[in-house]
Amino acid sequence: MLEEIKKLIYSKYKPEDKIWLFFSLFDEKWNLLISNGVLTTDKSLEEMINLLYKWILSKQESKTKHIIIDVVNEIIEQKDVAAFLNMDPKTNWVLLAETTWEKTGLMLPNMKWITSMKQAVAWIKSKYQLQWDVTISTFTVNELILNR
Repeated sequence: MLEEIKKLIYSKYKPEDKIWLFFSLFDEKWNLLISNGVLTTDKSLEEMINLLYKWILSKQESKTKHIIIDVVNEIIEQKDVAAFLNMDPKTNWVLLAETTWEKTGLMLPNMKWITSMKQAVAWIKSKYQLQWDVTISTFTVNELILNR
């Protein structure tokens, strides 16, 4: 699985690139097995893939039939609350960070029960137990799919 992942990612990016990414592993029926990734790093793409594989992905390798790799585009801080509230939760990833950046939480787009960005913020705060003022950011991803 590791070599398949590298081959797919390296078809679009260089091993020395410093990019942020998420992996979502699914079984044959597209049931989510695990999802994890990084938003900030000083490590190369090669190092990140190897670390995520060793500590997280390898534990699900035998069950994995489909892998979605989300490569993060630029993260944009949303300073205009009104504009943010008018954004579509079906197409935007949302990232909340306490002002100290010690605690963060995020939401993937297109969650069935989330119909507004106000709901998205409430859900993220609850799930990740964010209690203080937060910085709101959004981002999009380039999605790579690997079927095994």
